[in-house]
Order: sequence, then structure tokens, then C-alpha cells
Amino acid sequence: MRLFRPIHACWILVWAVPLLLCGAERRTIENTIQTPPGYVRLPLAAGTLALSLRQLELSPQRELLAGDGKTWLCDEEKVAATTITPFDNIHDVGVDGVVKLWGEHLWNGPARGRISFPLDNGQVATWRDWRDGLRPRESGGRFIFTQVTTPDGSYPNFQKYLAFVAEDMGAIALRRESTIVLDDSLTAGDLLVALRKNSQSAVGIILDACRGARGDKLYLLGTCGTPSTTLYILRPYAPVQGFNEWFTLDGARWAIGQGARTDLRRVTLK
Repeated sequence: MRLFRPIHACWILVWAVPLLLCGAERRTIENTIQTPPGYVRLPLAAGTLALSLRQLELSPQRELLAGDGKTWLCDEEKVAATTITPFDNIHDVGVDGVVKLWGEHLWNGPARGRISFPLDNGQVATWRDWRDGLRPRESGGRFIFTQVTTPDGSYPNFQKYLAFVAEDMGAIALRRESTIVLDDSLTAGDLLVALRKNSQSAVGIILDACRGARGDKLYLLGTCGTPSTTLYILRPYAPVQGFNEWFTLDGARWAIGQGARTDLRRVTLK
């Protein structure tokens, strides 16, 4: 299943934010990307996925390759790249960045032993099974999990579990396991899912949100390439799509869907 649309290629990514200086404060979305004048960030509760997204670290790299690994991405479409990098999958489908965001948050939370992710075929892959040494074998479009190795609850083994999830969780699973979000409740961690055809699906994730004096909201929008490179932050085409680095909701819909129907979705992490 293909989650992210191919990205237009250009020649170099030029940061819209200052370079990381030796000994400087860790550069995150929160302390690097300012809100437009008259806007303030929405309050977020401690320990939530939304807050962890706002505190994502930005990469110091100045050049960002497209999914083909050869051409540079156009600077007009990019604000910055995070340090979230893809898994080394054989069949990389572009969902890696989102799965890593969710996985890291859940790993650092209180319910590590109950982590699970839905797969496109309707099954659920649990970290508990993978941790205990069970591995999937595909048979007739389904996975049979059988004991093939000894238990291993380490972080590197968890990353291998997430890599498996990233290959077999796509837009179908996202739509099935999520709920529609009303426009006025959209916040960090919510998804924009455009499902034209199964092979042309596109997904964006809201990384941060702010509100203006009149109650209008703006959003930071993240996505990956296909195959995945880095999870990066898109730039709106101001003033139609947004202001500075921040999108209006209509602008975010267009950036992900390119005119196709784009649903706002919320996934409950388990």
C-alpha cells in the first residue's frame, strides 16, 4: 500500500530556520519555528503524542534527497527536516515516519507491553508477540505468527517490529482504525488522508497547531516521500494556503490531496 505521493524533485533544500550552532540549544519545532504575529500555540497536555510532536528535533542537514536517492527536493516546498528517518525496508511504502513517531511515543509511555498496530489485511500486529519471539509468515494474504526465536524486549528488536508494521500498514488500515475529525477539533497528531487509488494514497500528519485572535487555526504539516527519506515539514504557498510556515486547513488539504478528497482522521494509539 502506498501512503505518500511522489514528491516533486528540484536541486537543494535551503533552511528557513537558523543553522544549528556549536553548543546551541537543541533545535525543536517549538523553539525554532515561530507562530505568525497574533497567533499562539494551542495548549497541549504533558505526556501526549501531540506534545511530543511539538518537541521533535530538527535535523541540521541542509540538503534533502527525494525518494529516488538521487535528486534534491525543491526548497520552495520544504521548511525543515526532522531527525525521524525511515526503516531499511525492502518494500518501502512511505509510512515509516508516521509509524516511528507513534512507536517512539508508545515505547516511552506506561503501556509499552500493550503496543499494537493494525495491518491492511485486517490483522493486528502486537509488540508482545514479536517480543516473545513470534514472527510472521505470509499465507493466503494472512500472517501466521509462529515461535522462531527467543524472547527479546530490547529497543533494537522493537525497531525491527516497527519496520515490519511500516511495510504492512497502509491507508486502508488507517481509514479502518481511525475516526473522522471535525474541522474545529483538528490538532497535533491528527492525519490528513487522501485516498485516490490504493497505489496513489497520500498522508500528512499535523505536527503543531496555533490559534489567532479571531479563533482561526493554522497548522504545521509533516510528510515523507515514497520511498521514505526524512519526515519533513512542508511549506505553504502564502497567502492562499497559509502564513509563513503554517497552513490553513484548506491549504493543508490541498497540499496532501492535490484536489482529491482528503479526510481528517484521528487514530487511537494502543
